[in-house]
Amino acid sequence: MVTGNSEIGSYQSQAQINTVNYVFGGAQAIGTQQITIGNEDLSWEKTSEYDFGVSFGLFNNRVTVDADAYLKKTKALLLDAPLPESSGFKSVYKNTGKLENKGIELTINTVNVKSENFSWNTSFNISFLKNKVLQLGASNDDIFLNPTFLSQFNLMRVGLPAGSFYGYKVLGTWGTSEAAKAATYGLFPGDLKIQDTNNDGKVTSADKVVLGKSTPDGYGTFSNTFRYKAVDLAVDLQFNYGNQIMNLTRHSGQDRTGQANSYATVLNAWTPTNQNTSIAESRPAYVGYQTEIYSTKVENGNFIRGRAVTLGYNFPESITKKLKLNRLRIYAQAQNLFVITKYTGYDPEVSTYNNNTAITQGTQGHNNTSNFTQGIQFYDYPKPRTFLFGLNVSL
Repeated sequence: MVTGNSEIGSYQSQAQINTVNYVFGGAQAIGTQQITIGNEDLSWEKTSEYDFGVSFGLFNNRVTVDADAYLKKTKALLLDAPLPESSGFKSVYKNTGKLENKGIELTINTVNVKSENFSWNTSFNISFLKNKVLQLGASNDDIFLNPTFLSQFNLMRVGLPAGSFYGYKVLGTWGTSEAAKAATYGLFPGDLKIQDTNNDGKVTSADKVVLGKSTPDGYGTFSNTFRYKAVDLAVDLQFNYGNQIMNLTRHSGQDRTGQANSYATVLNAWTPTNQNTSIAESRPAYVGYQTEIYSTKVENGNFIRGRAVTLGYNFPESITKKLKLNRLRIYAQAQNLFVITKYTGYDPEVSTYNNNTAITQGTQGHNNTSNFTQGIQFYDYPKPRTFLFGLNVSL
């Protein structure tokens, strides 16, 4: 089966202009400026999909299994392809890549206990996902997607998952006994020790490495429903594993110690008596500080979430008849009750940037036009924990 993605957006094939102010003849005048290059050859993405599934039941259908395997290959991928600076533009929106998604989806439903007064049902589903970039234009050059903050880090590279994180690996901090070695890099004890990947005696963009990926290896839910006479209890868990999160808030919360409100982690910053740390020494702003896309900003995205816990009571027929009702149920529900994770931010299921997001930090704007921005966090809001009480009434 072949499907198309027509979500190109309005007027994307045409060059776009913007109004600007300019002093002309001693007075301010309003003019126009071309801000993008048009592309008359822009077309839909095309996805070929192959699916295979099997369903079966065991023990009089007390155990049912649904399993699906899929392979999706997308060509004419819509991306902002880089242009030579001599063009006057950074990129052009074009069909320039191929992407592969493959995986397995498994659902198992079981009736664990079933009696007159008590029942227990379980539903478990899990999806395994592998994502890989197959081609990027004619020469397979790397493409960096939005957002850009501190430097380009959201990487598309052939052979890697889409939306891989790219930056410098932090090995720790320079110790007092390493002062001479640190000086060869123009640094001092207490500065971050960055991996010199190519061993050329200096730290440049050539030393950047892949730090993680935003796409999980697997995700799913595990739900149990219990009933004892008129009381029912449902526990719904959600899980996710195998991905990383780019925590950009660490730029302000950890890198700029002495200049801004900071995370409590800066209490573990380098001092002459605390040199085994990956947090640089706290210094006044005028001394300078290191901040880039570092491995210290990339965190484990695994989590288990208590998505919903519901407790209900069904009123007996003797009461519903008096009220002239077919059914009456009262319930209480807690949503987002807990999250078990090593992620230090508000919530590991995060994506600050989306297709309608424009965030400005200082003088640098971040306007995202990419669909590959999941797992990138920058001053996000926490998800609320919600408690509900309600009635289900059938007349």
